[in-house]
Amino acid sequence: MDRHKFFYLAGLPRTGSTVLGEILNQNENIHVSPASPLSEIIGEVLIKWRSDTVTLRAYKHPEQLPNVWRGIREGLYQHRPEPCIIDKSWAWHMSDPINSTREILGEEMKVICTVDNIIDCLASFIMLIRSNPDYVSYIDEYLQTQRLVPSDENRCLALMDPRIGTSVGWCYENLKKTWQGKNRKNLLLVERVDLVKNPDAVLKRIYEFLEIPEMAVWADGKKHYYDSIEKEITENDGAAYGIPNLHQLGPKLRDRTWKAKEVLGSQLAFKYRRLEFWRPGKR
Repeated sequence: MDRHKFFYLAGLPRTGSTVLGEILNQNENIHVSPASPLSEIIGEVLIKWRSDTVTLRAYKHPEQLPNVWRGIREGLYQHRPEPCIIDKSWAWHMSDPINSTREILGEEMKVICTVDNIIDCLASFIMLIRSNPDYVSYIDEYLQTQRLVPSDENRCLALMDPRIGTSVGWCYENLKKTWQGKNRKNLLLVERVDLVKNPDAVLKRIYEFLEIPEMAVWADGKKHYYDSIEKEITENDGAAYGIPNLHQLGPKLRDRTWKAKEVLGSQLAFKYRRLEFWRPGKR
């Protein structure tokens, strides 16, 4: 029997998933991971298990695949005492893991997906890249391999390229396919602006979606704190992405102090406007 109950966090980059995770981590019954390798490990296991190797042909126990899957995820979080685990990976909102979880484990994944204006996602990346001139971001590394100048226009093109894993475009296209397909019910989309302006309502929706109890009320009447947010784990973003402080948080939940149009310029802001397919009236 599983010791933990598993949920998932995905969506679009630079949309508030890190701060949302740390707010949920204030609940003693929940652990939200930083970027996790679980989806990659499970994906590799499924590829190997389905391959036609000599050992797998000889090993006649296909019914053990669910146990292998459960063993991996339980093993990865064996050190966590919290009963609820929310594993974070941009891959979880894809239909493949949702379908595989249903077919192999008999479970319906519940995936929280943070979203925002696409131009805000792009502008946030551009600002961070500009502010770290001593580093070469993974976006600029890609541009170098393509012999392209690291201009903001080319950076946006790369960021929106669905062929580049973990890019805005890759996450966007996969989220769009799932949202427009049969697995929409497995997703809960959370707008960054809603989290900032009305966090209590957003947290209530999340608890209802996950079907777990809300956090107990503290002596001062609050369930979660939005002005004293602490980061549990600090990632080495400079080494991993060439973008230091990619997941850095301030102590307070607050809105952005900049406008995407001012960062990107009118031409780029116009080019990537109105791509938010999940909003009423959008494609």
